[in-house]
Amino acid sequence: MANKWLTSTLLATAVAVGSYYLGKEENREKLMHEFNRLKAKLKGESKEDHDPYLVEKVGHSDPNDIEDNSMVDEGAVFSVNYYNEKYKK
Repeated sequence: MANKWLTSTLLATAVAVGSYYLGKEENREKLMHEFNRLKAKLKGESKEDHDPYLVEKVGHSDPNDIEDNSMVDEGAVFSVNYYNEKYKK
């Protein structure tokens, strides 16, 4: 009898704690993100495995790719401006 009572108490406590934790959207997103990362790790997959464009593109900047170069240029200018505004005053 005591064993049934202990088991049901532990189960009810686990359900209550899980419901409380998963009651927040942020916690549900974290849990799903970690679950997907674990699933991909177990399968040995990564984003690059699914998108051949990323394998080709990463680390190989094409000087004739205007959109990519302007994006890198804008990012460099933003970081320099941020540094100058924050630390050079």
